[in-house]
Formats: sequence, structure tokens, C-alpha cells
Amino acid sequence: MNRKGKFIVLEGIDGSGLSTQCFMLKEYLTKNTSAKILLTKEPTEGPIGEIIRDTLRKQRKFDDTTLSLLFAADRTDHLSNIKFEDYDYVISDRYYISNFAYQQSQTINLDFLVEINKYARKPDFVIFLDVKPETCIERITSKRKNPELYENIEQLKAIKRKYTKILKNMQSENNLVFVSIKGDKSMEKVNKDIIDALTIANILEIVQ
Repeated sequence: MNRKGKFIVLEGIDGSGLSTQCFMLKEYLTKNTSAKILLTKEPTEGPIGEIIRDTLRKQRKFDDTTLSLLFAADRTDHLSNIKFEDYDYVISDRYYISNFAYQQSQTINLDFLVEINKYARKPDFVIFLDVKPETCIERITSKRKNPELYENIEQLKAIKRKYTKILKNMQSENNLVFVSIKGDKSMEKVNKDIIDALTIANILEIVQ
């Protein structure tokens, strides 16, 4: 069988349910196909990813430029160790669009972020989980007492606006294939919507 290594990326603000939906997508494919699947996420579990995680937990501090470069370096290192041809599907919980939406600021422009990620593989399909920032904050605070670096309502509102603008621009300029899915429904309903979107886009194939 010729493995196509289709690269599916889920994006969204903190608390939108990315990890849950990535896991449910993998479970669906595992139960309904014989596909070989890799589930991955960013920041990674690698050495650079651990530094980033410490920063998000506010245990380390870097300036905006350095943190942006760390995200890109973590991604490049991780991609170099993935053999896409060995899998039918690679599912990623976040990718460089997160880098664009979260790190873009008054001091970091989008062109710089695009440049440092220019060698990263382009996704075959991007799913944006559209959830209200207020709902995301409720989910986050119900799970832990100490919020991470970007986990406050005003930042999440701003990041969501950036996501919307960036995805639309990338769709028109770079032929990025993406769909926005309402993520404030039940986990099962969101999972069904994701499966339906991937099927309509001919991303999912039944691999017997």
C-alpha cells in the first residue's frame, strides 16, 4: 500500500478542546480503518519543547523574539524526525499557525514568523475549533488553578481575532485548505463534524 502521509492539523485558542478532538479523531480512524496513524502535538516532548512548556507555565522567561524562534526550532527539530511516508495520517495538535496567531505582536510581525517557518511542511488540511474565549476560560479554570502564559480572556480574544484573519489570508494566498468548526458543542458532536469535514474534503479514505 502506498502511504500518503496526509497531514491534518487542529488549531484553536487555549481551552478549545484540541487535545481531546485529536485523540478522538485518532480513535475513530483506529476503530474504522487499518490506517497507520501518528498523533503529535506542539510544543513537543523534545528538549526545546520542554523549555517552551516551562515558559508557558511561567517557570522561565524569554523575550518575544526568542520565544518565537524557540517555537520554530521545536517544530523544525520535530519534523525532521517524522517519516510521513510511514503513515497514512499524521494528526497534529497545533502547528505553525499557532505560532503566527500567538506570537504576532507589536514587536513581532507576521512576515518574520512566516520566514522562520518557511521550511515547515504545509498541512493537507487545517481544522480550526471555533470556541468563545469565555467558554475556553471556564474550561481552563475548571481544570487548574494557575493559568498559563496566554490564558486570560483579553489575550484569548485577541488571539482568536488573529487566527481568523490569518487563516482567511492563508486560504486565499497560499491555497491553504481549512474549515472552521464550532467547538462549543458536545465532544461527540464536534468529533462528528470533524469527520464529516474531512470526508467531504476527501482527506479521509477508508483504508482496509
